[in-house]
Amino acid sequence: MTPLQPTSLPQTASRAEWALPMQAFIISDPGPDVPRIRGALSGAGYDCPPTHVVSPDQVAAALAGKPDLLVMALGLDPERALAVVGQLSANGCPLLVVGSTADSRLVLRALRAGAADFVDERELENDLASALSRVHVGSGRHVEPARTIAVLSPSGGSGASTLAVNVASVYADLHKSALLIDLKLYNGDLAALLDVRPTHTLAELCQNSGQMDRTMFERSLVRHPSGVALLAPPRLYPDIPLVTADGVRQIINLARSSFPYVVIDLDNTFAPEQVQALRLADVIVFVLRLDFATLRNAKRTLDYLDQLGIGRDKVRVVVNRHGQAKEIPMEKAELALGVKIAYFIPEDQKTVNRANNNGVPVVRESPSARVSKSLVNLAAGVNGRKHS
Repeated sequence: MTPLQPTSLPQTASRAEWALPMQAFIISDPGPDVPRIRGALSGAGYDCPPTHVVSPDQVAAALAGKPDLLVMALGLDPERALAVVGQLSANGCPLLVVGSTADSRLVLRALRAGAADFVDERELENDLASALSRVHVGSGRHVEPARTIAVLSPSGGSGASTLAVNVASVYADLHKSALLIDLKLYNGDLAALLDVRPTHTLAELCQNSGQMDRTMFERSLVRHPSGVALLAPPRLYPDIPLVTADGVRQIINLARSSFPYVVIDLDNTFAPEQVQALRLADVIVFVLRLDFATLRNAKRTLDYLDQLGIGRDKVRVVVNRHGQAKEIPMEKAELALGVKIAYFIPEDQKTVNRANNNGVPVVRESPSARVSKSLVNLAAGVNGRKHS
């Protein structure tokens, strides 16, 4: 299989060749953040004179300047500033929002309104530089908020964790980074599948949810050479109660502003933190095998999702390890579940187990295998974006 290539256009050389600096506008009322933002932009090679600083009531002036980059500082009146985010993002050039990441709802609202990234005002210089590299300013592409994919299985042994690792690896190959969150609090094994040794966990982040910010979040991750970053579950059983629904909400919202894709491996307990992740997910990859016990549990799970108000339009049913002996036929399975099966991942225990034992996603270790090609197809089908 040919390695996936990033979908962004090559970094623009034309402005450098023409010796013209890229134009940045800041939307903000006067405040201490404005000189810091201007300084950071200047250091990154952007032209942002005082005339390029306008108030939220003067967004037309910023748009008329045909900017390459817009930076909005939420300041002391974030509601007033957020009211014009949609108008600014519709212009087509990247919009960065600067504010406090302590309020995760504020971060999520800015991203949903169309911001390409959210910059923590307390770490402005470092965060702004990172954000600029993520949004590929000058590429002519508007970066969308992160796609959040929850992976859920009605029964153990369906291979959902292996699927989650490989889907995240496909996205990391495409976008240079992706985040895996291991919410299987009692038996999560993503660290073992990637052969990494986390230093920090979900429990520590949730325990400090009142002080959680992007710096703390990023220091809690362990990174795999594939580009996948992992947030691991608690190491000790007594720490599991520290993982709360509110903490998970804050973590997912921070993750959405830091990574293009967030893949969450869930258990099937429907505990509050699991339900929180399901509600925040853009799509639920529902992984099962075609045997009687799994289908029975799958039907119960789908019915409970209905009771929770989580629509089946978010659910994509995936049959993993397809082709095993004595499987229930697809037509009977779909009739029993009341939903269509969207994807089939073929059985290839030898290839998958070898990759798992080596701590390398199978899509990277054996890219030409049928199972790898099916996993790439699944990742492409649930990414929610149209790539050129």
